[in-house]
Amino acid sequence: MEDFKRLNPIEAAQQFIFKHFPNCQGALLAGSVVRGEATETSDLDIVVFDKNLSSPYRESLIDFGWAIEVFVHNLTSYKHFFESDYERARPSMPRMVLEGIILKDDQIIESIKKEAKEILEQGPMKPLKQSDIL
Repeated sequence: MEDFKRLNPIEAAQQFIFKHFPNCQGALLAGSVVRGEATETSDLDIVVFDKNLSSPYRESLIDFGWAIEVFVHNLTSYKHFFESDYERARPSMPRMVLEGIILKDDQIIESIKKEAKEILEQGPMKPLKQSDIL
């Protein structure tokens, strides 16, 4: 196995996007490395927005000396994940987008970050009371 010198997280993430998603419209680096909470075993969490993608997917791989978890969306699929996370009171995707460091932006990231911020500011979805259902 080749012995790679581990790149710094931002450089590794940028090279990953250049190699695997050169035509995407936007990409963010999120997670523990962005929050300053990375450990020796931390991975890179990368969110990608690609208008040519038919359906979203998540993939785990190793590249540039890092374990990478990539969350790939088209320009509408992320909205479903925002909504689902809000309903479950676990805003993983909105938090990743809002805290994410921009790796690439074709003028789409600002509006997506704004959507994420609005969801996080709403707080968790209020559970329905029995009286609301009847």
